[in-house]
Amino acid sequence: TRARREISPQHAMSVAHSSAMSALAAPRYHASRTRRVSRPRVACASSSSASNADDVAQTPKAAVTSRRAALARAVALGAILRADDARAIGFQKELKKRGPMSDDAYARTAEFEFRGERHEGVKYVEISEGKGKPLEVGALATLHFECKYRGLTVLSTREARTLGGNRTISEPFQFKYGTLPNEFTKAAKRKNIIGIGAEVRIDPELQELYVVKCVFNGPADRAGIKPNDVVVSIDGVGDLVNKPIQEIGALLVGDVDTEVELKIKKGGSRAGADAPIETYKLKREVTAVAAPKREIQVDGGGGLFTGGSGPKPPPLVYVPEALAGMNVGGRRSFKCPADVGYEDVGEGEIPPGADFVFEVELLDAVLK
Repeated sequence: TRARREISPQHAMSVAHSSAMSALAAPRYHASRTRRVSRPRVACASSSSASNADDVAQTPKAAVTSRRAALARAVALGAILRADDARAIGFQKELKKRGPMSDDAYARTAEFEFRGERHEGVKYVEISEGKGKPLEVGALATLHFECKYRGLTVLSTREARTLGGNRTISEPFQFKYGTLPNEFTKAAKRKNIIGIGAEVRIDPELQELYVVKCVFNGPADRAGIKPNDVVVSIDGVGDLVNKPIQEIGALLVGDVDTEVELKIKKGGSRAGADAPIETYKLKREVTAVAAPKREIQVDGGGGLFTGGSGPKPPPLVYVPEALAGMNVGGRRSFKCPADVGYEDVGEGEIPPGADFVFEVELLDAVLK
């Protein structure tokens, strides 16, 4: 009676590997070079001699079959033991989740004051936990940020400045963390005007009256008029490029709820000679126009703000509750709503009133 013994998965894998290697080391016989050995035609040849001749003739084929069988056994055994053997030596790998995260993955910041009103907080998710020192109130924070709109990175301090040869350099943003700047403690300054909510200008080279920008959610914006569209006529008055800009302004403004008709060439001459001309009938209304852009006032609670030559960060970066709990080296992603983003003004390729993704990486925090 043979004694049974337990064979570990590692030992079985080793035996299978050795068998496979031995089979591979066996001599190889090419079919075309196999020599057939015929049966002896002597009548008195014993049966044992004939049997030995058959064995000699079939030896190459048997060797090939034996080698293939050993390889098949090794592969099968490896497939059976692969998962257990991988777990035994610690090769466990988790696949990273891809695609948009579910809302359950997001947390919400604490409520905060912004523009004189109470804000419910902003959704965020930790991309990576920082291992460095924590961000404390009063520290000089150095960070990189990116703004992504519709899946594309449209603003980034990692490509803040363009050099010759299309080279770019990063320019981290610095500010004193802990207190909201005075500019964002008060309601935004707006000037009310009556009109269609569009700014127009004459292009002296192309000889066109084109739309510079539209007020967010104003009559022109809601109708679908876009920057670079060309105004062909206003209430039937054409040849606008030869009229003073004051006269053109008088044609656009008027009493509330009065109607004005515009003929617009979509895209202007830049869109080609075949660009369509569409007619719009708009009602004049009171629209709030944002004040001209200016640098953030740093006196009184603002602290130090640098990186002015790089992209302009959204106001959310200054909100203490947004970056609370971060450590140096950490990365955090926000679903930034327009009211704490670029509001009704927009920035670069982010249009007015648009929500976007705002990502922050804390590079350093120096408490002075």
